[in-house]
This record gives sequence, structure tokens and C-alpha cells, in this order.
Amino acid sequence: MPHLELAILLVFVAALVRGYTGFGFAAIAISGLSLIWPAQVSVPVILIIDAAGAIGMLASAWKSADRTLLKHLSIGAIIGMPLGLTILIQVPDPILKFVISIAILGMALWILCVRNLKIKTNHWQTSGIGGISGAFTAAASVGGLPIVCYLLMTAHVAQVQRATMVIFLSATGLISIGLMAGSGVVTHALLQPTLWLLLPVIIGVQLGQWFFHRKPPQSFRPIALPILMLLSTTSLYFSSLAIFG
Repeated sequence: MPHLELAILLVFVAALVRGYTGFGFAAIAISGLSLIWPAQVSVPVILIIDAAGAIGMLASAWKSADRTLLKHLSIGAIIGMPLGLTILIQVPDPILKFVISIAILGMALWILCVRNLKIKTNHWQTSGIGGISGAFTAAASVGGLPIVCYLLMTAHVAQVQRATMVIFLSATGLISIGLMAGSGVVTHALLQPTLWLLLPVIIGVQLGQWFFHRKPPQSFRPIALPILMLLSTTSLYFSSLAIFG
């Protein structure tokens, strides 16, 4: 796999941010890896690593998750995941990276700028967000960003938001991996890069948590979002060159 050393550095930084702030691993990793690998490689690799990392959190998250919210998110995701996989397979790589970069940058700016905005939610909205998240998971492994944008505007307490996201994103990630395997996107060729990146991710998360316990951040925004916006802007620039010359 080309540029493996750079890939290791990128996922280490993403994992370090995740361990310290609890946010942004998949989005930061996919924004970085899109600079060096095709989306059909980077997306399933990050999904597999992210799913493996969430296994230890499932039992505790299930106790605090909002079952109603989870149900309606899942209804939408059932429709969104096959759509996202179709996009991953059918859309040319430069165009897909261009769209992913714009979407990530837009959602990062939304999370950074929108504060104290609360909306009255309904089941249709929740299912719609679930569909968008499912599509983003299968197409780009960044299904968490639409959920974060949505839940920050709801009245759910932070613990319930986090627990529901862990369960929902783990489930949609695993299902997306299964769909990718059935479609030939996930193959034995991805085993080597996945294993190479797994150890840096584990070390990065542990180191980030070590820093967290010594100096907890006030918010994930001033740390995770600038890194995310820098990488997505860089990816947008290079994908634009590939499309428009």
C-alpha cells in the first residue's frame, strides 16, 4: 500500500484527538487518507478500525442510549446505507473525494459556529438524519458528523447523546462493512493496511486519554475542528485539481 508511513501518522493524529476530545477520529482520518488513498480503500479501512475500537463501549452505552431515538435513526439508516454504498462504488474517486471534503468542511463549520440553537424534533426529522448518517457512513465513514450536528440542537443530555451515537454508529458501521464485503469492496487486500494502522490508533487513543486526565479540554471544538477543517480543505484543493485541472 503506497504512502503507508504517512497513513500511520495521519491515523495516529486522528486517534490522539479522539482520545483527548472524544470526537472526530473517522472524519479526521478519512480527510487525511483521502490525500493518499482511493476512497474505496480508506473508507472500509477506517470503518473496520472504528468498529473494532467501539466494541468495548457497547455494553455501557446500551444502558444509557435513548431507545426511541435509536429506533428512528435506524429506520432512516436502513435506506441510507445502500444508497451510500452505491455512491462509493459508482461515483468516480476524485468527485467522491470532492463531495466528501465539502460535506465534512460544511458540517465542521456548522458545529464550530452554531451555538445554543435548539429545535423541536420529530420522528420524521430523526429518521431523515438517520438516513443521511447511514449514507455518509457507507460512502465516506463519517456518519457521526450529521448525528453530532443534529443532536447538538436537541434537548438530550450529553451522556444520552454519546451513548446513542455509540450504539447507532457501531451498528451502521458493521452493517456497512457487511454490505461492502458482499459487494466486493472489502477484500483480503485490505487486511494488511488495516493491521498496520490498528496499533498507531490504539497508541494514539491511549496517549490522548493520558493527556485528557491531566488537562481535560473545555470543549472538543477548538482542538478537533481546526485539524478537521485543515485536512478537509487540503483534500478539497487536491480533488479540485484532479477534477478541474
